[in-house]
Amino acid sequence: MSNMENLEHHLTEQERQARVNMQALSSLETRDRKRESRGYAVMAGFLGYGESALGDGTFGKISHAAKLFCIGFAFLVPSLLVWHVLL
Repeated sequence: MSNMENLEHHLTEQERQARVNMQALSSLETRDRKRESRGYAVMAGFLGYGESALGDGTFGKISHAAKLFCIGFAFLVPSLLVWHVLL
């Protein structure tokens, strides 16, 4: 009798382990799917920003003006620094 009882306990333990294994695998798949979807969301945001920044709309004009300001600032700062330090 005790041999049968041990066999039943062994089978239920295998079922429990299989259930835990399936839950762990599904949680890993869910985590990987969420990570992948975040990557797609970031790329979609970058593409949307790029398309709108290069367009002819208001945001495109503001973006172009900001680029020109940064370029002008990069050219102007060394000259102002030389005047301030050396003169």
